[in-house]
Amino acid sequence: MTAALMRGADLIGRPVVDGSTGNDVAEIKDVVFDPSKGTITGFTLRKRGFLGRRMKLVLPIGSVFSVGTDAVMIDGEDALTSRDDAPDDVTADRSADVLNDQVITESGRSLGTVKDVIVVGGTAPRVVGFEVTGGAVGDGLVPLRAHSAVSGSSLIVPDDYEQRIRTDLTGLAGELAYLEGERS
Repeated sequence: MTAALMRGADLIGRPVVDGSTGNDVAEIKDVVFDPSKGTITGFTLRKRGFLGRRMKLVLPIGSVFSVGTDAVMIDGEDALTSRDDAPDDVTADRSADVLNDQVITESGRSLGTVKDVIVVGGTAPRVVGFEVTGGAVGDGLVPLRAHSAVSGSSLIVPDDYEQRIRTDLTGLAGELAYLEGERS
């Protein structure tokens, strides 16, 4: 079975479940992403429930057993770490936020702005693309491998990626498979 593709926004509110006890221990507040490496570094958390408040604990990606379509699985509540004890790349730095960054081709054509990140779940969750909105070619999904550079305000993609924008997660999955085949 292959891991599911999902939007980063879909992870917000997803329960964090201790796989050893079955208990919901928290829920995802935000996905922490390192754009320079293209990796998820962890999650900020909030207490479960409608009025769940922000927790002082975070969840480093190394402590995640699996990211699924219905829950983020951990192996014991000790996977949750205080912000002070967490690795630096897990504490959310808003300057590293890629949402609303401009997506520009290498020749300078604007494809829109980043609306969300696209995550592949499973036991090795990672960001594999970006959802782009408001561009001249319309809204769509751009594979992460497409990027040449990520700055604090822009994602630069090769010129040919204007034709590689896909409109749904299935299309993006096909594009990612194609690009992986090109690399081999």
